[in-house]
Amino acid sequence: MKIIDDVERAAWLGPRMHRVRGWARVGSVAGYGFEAYARILHPRPTGDGRWEHRRWSDVATAAGKVMHPLVQWERLLDLDEPRGGTSDIGHLDPQVLAALAPLLRVQTATPDDALAAYWVGGTGQSLVGRSVAIDRYDYVLAHTGTAELATPGWGPRIGFRSDEPPQLLWPEDHAWVLATEIDWDSTIVAGSQPLIESILTDDRFEVYQVTEDSDLSWNGDTINRRPTSSPA
Repeated sequence: MKIIDDVERAAWLGPRMHRVRGWARVGSVAGYGFEAYARILHPRPTGDGRWEHRRWSDVATAAGKVMHPLVQWERLLDLDEPRGGTSDIGHLDPQVLAALAPLLRVQTATPDDALAAYWVGGTGQSLVGRSVAIDRYDYVLAHTGTAELATPGWGPRIGFRSDEPPQLLWPEDHAWVLATEIDWDSTIVAGSQPLIESILTDDRFEVYQVTEDSDLSWNGDTINRRPTSSPA
């Protein structure tokens, strides 16, 4: 992995994230116009570096809640408002990225020519390089490949202490986009239907197919809301 200053390589993506249809739509973070989209729920962090085995569905069952494509983590906890910090908000576990990498690799003609974008207000603030605006955020770009991301240890090559998944990732042929919105509890993969099917059928992931117009805001989970109390 290597920081690059060729920010023009990111120029194609921002225009596809137009927000006419809403600020928290899937397409507004991963780009509109792809054939299909998958939403990967972030595993619960354990603090010991392991991929947590207790999934959202376990929490939903225990709480009497319903799992569905637009489920919000904190609604499973019966909170009245989003508070953050109860799930891995805005961060894709490196182990999940490593598991995804081989699936992404076979669905692009340029698997060894990919760009990772790091938000300068987050992990990207420690990186030295020219920044580029992609929609509403500024990012530092790093050149990488799917084979590299599948193997632990790439983070220190650009100055991180450990592997830090980017907020955006795409191959040079733009066949797919992986996007982790900083305020969301899940990561979006946009691409072909065969790519999305390969992710949906891999039981390592807790994942749903969504559409480009799916609402992943706090209010998007209309199923697990608390019932409104009737006036006395």
